[in-house]
Amino acid sequence: MNEILAPCGSAESLSAALNSGADAVYVGMKSFSARKNAENFSDEELKTAITECHKRGVKLYVTLNTLVYDGELAELAECIVTAVKCGADGLILQDLGAAALAEKICPDMPRHASTQMTLNSVCGVKAAEKSGFSRVVIGRELSMDEIAEIAESTRAELEMFVHGALCVCVSGQCYMSSLFGGRSGNRGLCAQPCRLDFSVDGRHNILSLKDSSVVEHLPELPQIVSFKIEGRMKRPEYVACAVDACCKSLHGTEYDKERLAGIFSRGGFTESYFDGTMSDMQGVRGKDDVENSANALKGIKELYKAEYPRYALNINVKIERGSRIVTSYSVSGRGFAFAMTTWSDTVPEEAKGAPLTVDAVCERMSKLGGTQFYAGEITAEVDDGLFVSAAELNALRRDICASAESAILENFTRSYKLSELDYRNYLPRKAEPRNDDTVNYRAEVHTAGQLRQALELNFDLIYAPMGLLDENTPDKRRIAVIPPLILSDCEEETAARLDELRGMGFNKGLAHTLGHAELLKKCGFNVLGGYRMNVLNSLAAKACSDCGFWDITLSIEGTAAAIAEINSPRPVGIVAYGRLPLMLTRRCPIQDGKPCGRKTPFGEGEGCNRCIKDRQGNDLPVLCGGNCVELLNPDTLILSDKQSVLKQFDFAVLKFTVEDDIKPIYDMYKRGAKPEGKLTRGLYFRGAE
Repeated sequence: MNEILAPCGSAESLSAALNSGADAVYVGMKSFSARKNAENFSDEELKTAITECHKRGVKLYVTLNTLVYDGELAELAECIVTAVKCGADGLILQDLGAAALAEKICPDMPRHASTQMTLNSVCGVKAAEKSGFSRVVIGRELSMDEIAEIAESTRAELEMFVHGALCVCVSGQCYMSSLFGGRSGNRGLCAQPCRLDFSVDGRHNILSLKDSSVVEHLPELPQIVSFKIEGRMKRPEYVACAVDACCKSLHGTEYDKERLAGIFSRGGFTESYFDGTMSDMQGVRGKDDVENSANALKGIKELYKAEYPRYALNINVKIERGSRIVTSYSVSGRGFAFAMTTWSDTVPEEAKGAPLTVDAVCERMSKLGGTQFYAGEITAEVDDGLFVSAAELNALRRDICASAESAILENFTRSYKLSELDYRNYLPRKAEPRNDDTVNYRAEVHTAGQLRQALELNFDLIYAPMGLLDENTPDKRRIAVIPPLILSDCEEETAARLDELRGMGFNKGLAHTLGHAELLKKCGFNVLGGYRMNVLNSLAAKACSDCGFWDITLSIEGTAAAIAEINSPRPVGIVAYGRLPLMLTRRCPIQDGKPCGRKTPFGEGEGCNRCIKDRQGNDLPVLCGGNCVELLNPDTLILSDKQSVLKQFDFAVLKFTVEDDIKPIYDMYKRGAKPEGKLTRGLYFRGAE
């Protein structure tokens, strides 16, 4: 059965979701939620919320989907224990370390892979499945055909966003908020800088997208287990309106499209990722949208002022002279069935006036308004000449409803056993300081010219896009192949090309996602971990090692002091130079649609690398990647004079993208020279919330 999954950032939104027909909800706790600015739920509020959901046969998933530092793992563990004890139906997780910790604490608790894990291909979903995730929240940037291909190739449950705000960036790959304002989207505090006025060629607000809505297509997606609504920061009326629309669409009835658009939009909706066109996606929230919301709010509370009728209640009442009243009742719906016969303490009296009739009893038993039940087959058997008061019949009906609700609560309450192992023994110890005073440098190149130069320099390893490589490339064992950053529309071709490269003698590959790692291993490559894996703690580093990674480049969002303490079974490094990425997107903001294709996904071709401008007039390079584009920071990260920092890690990556001549930069780092001019130190010293 497909479920409608509603966002609940508060108790009021939870009530709205339940009373408008949601099958499941997702909520955040006070810590480690990707929506830290929502009200979220305390431990006691979480327990109450879960009970209210389970009374109705509704599931509740807890979002613990942020990146975590080593110093936060103990607190995270307590949150996981609380969620288990409260009876949550699953945990939504982004951090590989958090997922490993959850498995240690409660192996049976379902773990859902957050969309922040960048799972947008068959290999990505399969890798998550192998890592123990029972459900995968697939990327919002996928087309219907790509979704169908994934669904046909995996046994994992699939969850997809069907309505709500649409990030211009591929989920999990946005660093703009942290680099610009010190508020990390991967840590739950995105400031939405993409809504600001970036421009190109006279067009404005080019990174701001309309909200996505594919509600009308739900009947076409039977392979999707969970239809997810975005909006834990939204008000209860929004939640109710979206849930109502999804329920009606899924059941093949008309929903109020005008009201859905009115309650919140940014110049209308788009489904251009879903249909594969990527056109007409740009949108901002204007005056008309605000006025439409005010009008749409009128009357919406009628949608959720009363209980949503979820279950058919069948009742038979037998009233016989001289005997206690017998009721037989059954409940059915949502895959649940329950039946019971009870004997009331009430014995009917002889009628002094008008006697009780079958119709009167059935009418009383059918008054189920205000409950989650609707009248099924209501029957009665009544001996002639008897009397039972209306109050007694009403009490009998209430007892039936309470009994049925208790049975539903018992059926849908799961009891997960905590591991007998003390999770504190699993928490990492501080890493031993490195004794080597040298810094091992690696290069990441973007062009053929940069690759030629890097091969002439003494880099330990060189990361290169696969399109730059062939049988004539020298020193193949010193090169790690970079697959296309987005695999969703080119996974099969990428696998074929990797097989060719493996046959030429290349044996290392750089994985920026679990999908990359799965594909590289399948093609016989040794896997090196890229910074886009977003590793910020020791358990995540160990999880990468367990997945077969030879080493890992740590997240660019970590402070140098914090990530230097990561205790990893494999070598760890940092990005030490380059234009740091702000975001990765499938939609080109310059083309206002699909990327131009002048550079293939494999790195072949020259591309059309251009710039967009921010509000201060700074140029932000847009790097052409074939089936995606990468938006780069206007300032260059330089750490050449921070040798004491670099020596804390096993290697340092110099990331070259817009440079023509890379030797001067290499020399600057080898000498430890102090840089001149405008630069950035990234987040290594100031950090991000």
